[in-house]
Amino acid sequence: MKKKVLGMLLVAAMAGTLLAGCGSSGGNDGGADSSAAEEGGSSGDGKVLNVASVNNDSMVIMEELSSKYTEETGVEVKFTILSENEIRSKITQDAGLGGGEYDLFTLGTSDMASYLDNGWSEPLDPMFEALSQEEQDEYDLNDIIESVRKSCSTEANGLGALPFYSESTMICYNKEIFEQKGLTMPENPTWEDIYELAAAADDDANGISGIAIRGLAGYGENQYVFGSIFNAFGGQYYDMDWNATYDNETTREAWEFYKKLMTVAEDSPTTCGYTECLNLFAQGKAAIYYDATVSAGTFAGDDSAVKGKVGYAPAPTAAKDNTGTIGGWGIAISSKSQNKDQAFDFLRWCTSKEYVQLVQEEKGFASTPSGTRYSTYENQEYLDACDFAEPTFNAINSSDAENPCLNEVPYTGNSLPNLPEYSAWGTTVAEQLAAYISGSTDLDTAIATCQEAIDSAAAEGGYRD
Repeated sequence: MKKKVLGMLLVAAMAGTLLAGCGSSGGNDGGADSSAAEEGGSSGDGKVLNVASVNNDSMVIMEELSSKYTEETGVEVKFTILSENEIRSKITQDAGLGGGEYDLFTLGTSDMASYLDNGWSEPLDPMFEALSQEEQDEYDLNDIIESVRKSCSTEANGLGALPFYSESTMICYNKEIFEQKGLTMPENPTWEDIYELAAAADDDANGISGIAIRGLAGYGENQYVFGSIFNAFGGQYYDMDWNATYDNETTREAWEFYKKLMTVAEDSPTTCGYTECLNLFAQGKAAIYYDATVSAGTFAGDDSAVKGKVGYAPAPTAAKDNTGTIGGWGIAISSKSQNKDQAFDFLRWCTSKEYVQLVQEEKGFASTPSGTRYSTYENQEYLDACDFAEPTFNAINSSDAENPCLNEVPYTGNSLPNLPEYSAWGTTVAEQLAAYISGSTDLDTAIATCQEAIDSAAAEGGYRD
């Protein structure tokens, strides 16, 4: 079974490379692959750590502030920073093929279990146990939010990554546009509420989209947001006997709703992923935004056109309540790293309470790595400075990855199920969904293709007799 899982992950990685080349990658103004990994170094004793990272704002800040770590230790930290689809592909190929190019890499919540249990990333529990009591107390693992720590662990191998930032999903809306249009956001909106509000706010003449929501194909792109819509409508991938349950009317209802929602979304939605939708809302060009809670920090930044104009609401509901996901990005140590002790030292540094304080001092409270530590949300200065802090904590703390669907299912994980095969069949679903939205395939054909991929994965993975 393991060989099949590894093969499926690598095939998905290769497909991700092709997908990334077709879309807009957005990302770091300095350009993708901003600091390519290379051997050797010039600082301190010549040690170099190579880090592969997604290009989200928090990681770009980590790259900048890593110079502080170099000043303290003499160890140079080099980053390869790419868009989400591209970095997932690059990391999977390097880890799966045993290249050892990177010492550390960022992993999404849905990837952490696969990497750890497949032996691609290093178990962290033994490394923490080897620390002195003083070092353990200083880091304070118990300060990490329980649901987040659980999402970074597996039953078989314990802790596999440390959360850099964690997130759930929530609605952000432009209060200025809502006031101009005479609209009111419900305290607990349904998805139909969101469509009606987006339709009322959609204003092509003035360059305003009703909603900014991901449509770019990718198991961590459109599937991240659509997965929560799918769960809200009552969808599920498998029954308790691991038979695929995708080809049904509930799935069709969710797909048809998502396509309807895209009619009041950004232009060319299937080319827009996280970065593009984030920028659209931050520029004041969308009335509503549905995505990760971590986005709120960007909207509160000094260069945001919507600073001080954003309201918040929980993830919308339909047949199921409480559909906010639990996600985010953690950092893991490659099992092929030749610098594991130093990598563990940097990993503790960049996920510590002290690092959180450093970001607040250097970049302001709005840039605080969110959703990882209880102590962050016990800081009254942070709560007072960031109106999104409490909604973010509530969304993360209330997320229930153990019960993602309306009915009982044999897997965990919210919008992204915690299954090693998901990166393969999730890519198929993502591609078919985008093809349906763009009109290049019909609904029945797309769903039948997804049903076959999901069912085959259960059979080939040995999940059912």
